[in-house]
Amino acid sequence: MPLRPLLLAATLLTGWVPGAAAVPVEGLILPIRQSEVCAPVASRILELKVGEGEVVKAGQTLALLDGKLEELEMRRAKLLLERREFEARSTQRLFDSKIIPEAKALESRIELELARLQYETASQQVRLRTIVAPLDGVVVAHTREVGESVSVAQPLFRILDLSRVVIQCGVAPAALGALQPGQKLRVHLLPLAPDGEFEGEVALVADCADGEGKVQVRVTVANPAHRFRPGLRARVELP
Repeated sequence: MPLRPLLLAATLLTGWVPGAAAVPVEGLILPIRQSEVCAPVASRILELKVGEGEVVKAGQTLALLDGKLEELEMRRAKLLLERREFEARSTQRLFDSKIIPEAKALESRIELELARLQYETASQQVRLRTIVAPLDGVVVAHTREVGESVSVAQPLFRILDLSRVVIQCGVAPAALGALQPGQKLRVHLLPLAPDGEFEGEVALVADCADGEGKVQVRVTVANPAHRFRPGLRARVELP
C-alpha cells in the first residue's frame, strides 16, 4: 500500500497525526499494590523480624506475638488427642470382638473427633501469633516496637509492591484522542534525568470525567530497580 493512504488510515483509526508532537501530562506515582498488615489478636510484640526498608516475600514472617499460654494449651490439646486416639483404637478392637456394644464404639469415635477439633483450634490460636507478609514488597513503615501491646486489627506494617507502579493522570478530554488500554506510551521521571525515559502501558481510561472536568488515566510501568518512588510525579507523553 502507498505511504499516503497508510498514514491516512492510521490517522482515522488512532487519531495520530504524522509529525505531531506528543502531549505531555504529569501524573502522580502510586504503588501497584499496597497492604497494611494488622494484628489478628490482642497481644504483645515478642520479636520483630523485619525493619523499614527491607524487601519481603509473601508468607515471610514479619513479627511474633506473645503466645506462651496458647502454646501450652496446644500441647495440652495434643496430649489429649493422643490419649483419645489410643482409647479409640482399643474400643474399636473390643467392638470388633463383640465385647462392647456399637453405642460405646460410637461414643469413643465422637470423643476422638472432638479432641481433634480442640487441637486444631489451639493450633490456630498459636498460628495467629505469627504475623506474615501478604504480598511481595518493601516494608515502608512499622508502628510498634518489641514489648509494646497491640490490639485487634491494629495496623503494624505497611508494605508496598513496587515491582510495578501506576501513574495516575488527569487528562483533558480534548487531549485523549483514541487513547485506550494496552497502548504503549513514553514515561519520564521528574525531574528529568538523562536515562529517565521508560515505556508505560495504559491500564485504564475512565468512562467519565471527574469534578474538575478531567478524565482519569492510569499508566503502569515496570519498576524492577525501584526508580519510581510513590508520591513523586512523572510525565506521560500522550500521542
